Amino acid sequence: MKYGLVLEGGSRKGLYTAGILDVFMENSLHFDYIIGVSAGAHAALNYVTGQHGRLKQVLSPESIRQKTHKNGALWRDGILKEMHFMIYKYSFDRKNPFDFKKFFESDIQCEIAATCADTGRPVYFCDQETQYHEKGLMLKKIRRNRLLLDHICASCSLPILFPPLKIGNMTYADGCVSDSVPFERAFDQGCDKLVVITTQEPWDGPTDFKKWDLILSPMYKRKWPNLYTALMNRYENYCRQEERLKKVESEGKALVFRPREVLCSLFENSAEKINDSYNYGRRSANDRLDEVKKFLGV
Repeated sequence: MKYGLVLEGGSRKGLYTAGILDVFMENSLHFDYIIGVSAGAHAALNYVTGQHGRLKQVLSPESIRQKTHKNGALWRDGILKEMHFMIYKYSFDRKNPFDFKKFFESDIQCEIAATCADTGRPVYFCDQETQYHEKGLMLKKIRRNRLLLDHICASCSLPILFPPLKIGNMTYADGCVSDSVPFERAFDQGCDKLVVITTQEPWDGPTDFKKWDLILSPMYKRKWPNLYTALMNRYENYCRQEERLKKVESEGKALVFRPREVLCSLFENSAEKINDSYNYGRRSANDRLDEVKKFLGV
């Protein structure tokens, strides 16, 4: 039996995911395969390395991390700068650096979902050493680490807010555009059962990029027409994907965590609200811990 963990993105809403995963780590819950999108990709990496509490730290604004928080600090400092810090700077934080060595040596299959801007279709990056060996590639450690972070950055490059990221000959955008909750990819990779953590409040509904067409059209339609089409279709595709997930859940193949309380906003800058979302995630996991263990055969 192969068990998978699927993690939706959602920027600061990922604090809910962080709370759930910290409880999972405290109970030594193991998954053979993990896939994450955007902030969920950060979550995936930190679960592979077993770095308890690190995701909460990474997803919190720099102003809160440095205890210099003031209202409006996130927007003043710039969300692009904040994302760069989150992905590149925090990975080498002296107090709590990302454990690249443990990640690359792990036997857990981990994938990062992004959207190819050139095709408008999802892509799934797998950066672990076994993949490089299979392809006969030898990458220097610094280049290998940087490529992993670039893949995270690509997965987090939400249209309008962040420019698509070029890696090699291709350009990539946020994985939420083409595959927000990649549970079908997990089944394609041989998983039999999945634990899925979503961050979309059911009463709020997914982002409908059609509402932003006046901005998106001049930004993407000519240069990346397939990405533009994917953005315009994203709302309907997300709704259809959610219906398929509910069917899989009803068949007993997936155990799904969905927030039933209001989470902090995508770019929340309040330490209190951030902690509330994290603690709600912890409560959700503890309340369903026996159910999860039974589902995983623990």
